[in-house]
Amino acid sequence: MGWLFTQGNSKADIIRKLVSKEENDKRRWETIAHCVRGNVLWAVNQITYKQDNRQERFIVCYLLRSSKDCGWGYKDMTESMFPYQFSCPLKYLDMVPVANEKWRAEVRDYHQRRNRKVQIGQKVGLVNASIPWVVITSTKPLLGIYAGLRYRVPRRMLGDVIAA
Repeated sequence: MGWLFTQGNSKADIIRKLVSKEENDKRRWETIAHCVRGNVLWAVNQITYKQDNRQERFIVCYLLRSSKDCGWGYKDMTESMFPYQFSCPLKYLDMVPVANEKWRAEVRDYHQRRNRKVQIGQKVGLVNASIPWVVITSTKPLLGIYAGLRYRVPRRMLGDVIAA
């Protein structure tokens, strides 16, 4: 799917619209949990089908973006579509049936890397970075040295410890 923009909307307007309840004669659509991580809105949505009182729950990733011409917009993807975003809260995985186990494994790996403790002097590999590794020189903020240059290291890029 593509991006959907609404002229003049702010980021808050888009988020408010996306998490609001909708209802018609056949179904009720509601967001039972949501959070924003940067420009990604994570939501657990529930659809209740009124005829048979059946419910479906699923995780939705809304990518948020602003445009000079149009204001803010979004692109929505469900877990089954394997969104290439992994900052989904771990508790959301327990709230819905599994739709994509490979994506869930990536989410767990992402959180494990972000929450891992590193020590000064460790040589740590980097994931999705332009340099292969750094030697940690500071933990707050997380800094490392590679080829004589100092880099700030986002925790999401931490890979395996190469040497202590």
